[in-house]
Amino acid sequence: MNKKDECAVFQDLYELYTEEEVEDETKQWMMEHEAVCTYCQNCGKENGRNPAFHEDSEKVWGIRIMTMSLYSIFLFLAIWMSVWYLW
Repeated sequence: MNKKDECAVFQDLYELYTEEEVEDETKQWMMEHEAVCTYCQNCGKENGRNPAFHEDSEKVWGIRIMTMSLYSIFLFLAIWMSVWYLW
């Protein structure tokens, strides 16, 4: 893979990398690439200062919390209905 392709892959995975949602091998590669590539270092700093990036992250976090809450309620109701039915 050439440098341009590596940078493109790094940019595509950067958000997942910052949220620590990549595998260990990928994380290690990204850490090594970020240490060597000045272009990707600068892009990472720019994303960190971008308010739209943080706003999107907050929206995603809110959606995750809502989804987990709905799953929890569904699980609770399923267990409760199963116990109630067996009595």
